[in-house]
Amino acid sequence: MPVLQLNDQQFPLQAGTTRVGAGGGADVSLPGDPALGVQAIIDRTSDKTTIVRRATPAAQVRVNGVLLGAEPTPLMHGDKLEIVGLELRFADDAKGGATQFVTASEIAAMAGTKRSGAARPTTASGGRLVSLVDGKEYTVPSTGIVLGRDASCDVVVAENEVSRRHAEIAPTEQGYVVRDMSANGVFVNGERVQGSQRLARSDVVRVGGEEFRFYADLLAQGPTPPASRPAVPEPVPVQSPPAPAHASLYAAPTPLAQPAWEDPRPVIATLEMRNEGPTKGSLFSLRTPLAHVGRGAHNDIRLSDESVSETHAKLQRREGGWYLVDMDSTNGTYVGGTRVTAERKLEGSPDIRFGGVKMRFAVVSAGTRAIASLERPRRAVAEVSAGAPAAAQTGGSGTARWVWTVVAVAIAAGAFFALKGRA
Repeated sequence: MPVLQLNDQQFPLQAGTTRVGAGGGADVSLPGDPALGVQAIIDRTSDKTTIVRRATPAAQVRVNGVLLGAEPTPLMHGDKLEIVGLELRFADDAKGGATQFVTASEIAAMAGTKRSGAARPTTASGGRLVSLVDGKEYTVPSTGIVLGRDASCDVVVAENEVSRRHAEIAPTEQGYVVRDMSANGVFVNGERVQGSQRLARSDVVRVGGEEFRFYADLLAQGPTPPASRPAVPEPVPVQSPPAPAHASLYAAPTPLAQPAWEDPRPVIATLEMRNEGPTKGSLFSLRTPLAHVGRGAHNDIRLSDESVSETHAKLQRREGGWYLVDMDSTNGTYVGGTRVTAERKLEGSPDIRFGGVKMRFAVVSAGTRAIASLERPRRAVAEVSAGAPAAAQTGGSGTARWVWTVVAVAIAAGAFFALKGRA
């Protein structure tokens, strides 16, 4: 039977309707201000589906940290509900049964995604896990994070081969360490963990059938000690012939600094970096209706992160709006936490994730044509109307001639008075 868990208390959810809140009118009465009354209504339907809805339009109910709207939402094993300021967990006994042991051959088949590139050690700060299944992100606090099947775990993986408390990731003096507490094992980059193992940035942690990519702040690498540096022979100076005495008269002039080129095309959309760290808030400007995103240098938006494929995705503006297209990336493209299987139309300013890089998309201007009529940018050329009067077309040069006439008269007058003074 499904239950709501509040610390060590369990409240069974019977078939039909269960009212949750503070005061005597609630079937599940929580400690709090009785004036708040019933805040949430949980319904168990005939097909054993459990949904939650607000009791009143003013009720404050959160599911996994997200404020519940007017529409009801289904509850899944491990979901966290916040009602009258208290956090409750929804547990479904159908998902919390006994752990099933898997065979050695099945364990060997669990080898999953691996980290690309060399291992990069991290500090004990900034730890987070990003699910490669649904794109959800979990922060690793200073107290650590527990993954398992039980609803009390911080990250719930509701699979029978997953133990109730399967694995723990916690910061230590040497960085973050994953500890195996399971019957069927924890895998890092496809290799089973033997007891515990230190994690490196971009490692892939597998629990049951779900994979998570690990991120944390990189450990600063100091300069290479002099003793370990290879000996480099001293360069032999080359004697140049003496320069002639008049060489300075013909020395090449120092070239003038060239002004930085600025793209004249207007910005029509932006991608804002949302990941924590020094790059948070950085903006990438889109000036064309088609932009490729990836790790390779050929992309319009280049993201130097191991979780991003060489050619990861593309953003495309069409007649109906902006679309995000996944280019068969390894670690997936997500919109609002949902993986894009082919393409997805972007509405408003959604959160987008390319692998483990989280960004926010926003439309800036609609003043450009759709992809079907993409044109190269042209330099702006000042044009003069064919019907304009000649005086208007040469007004600038006429003013210049008037100024020079005044200067010439002034010089002539000065010369006249100078000659007269000598006489």
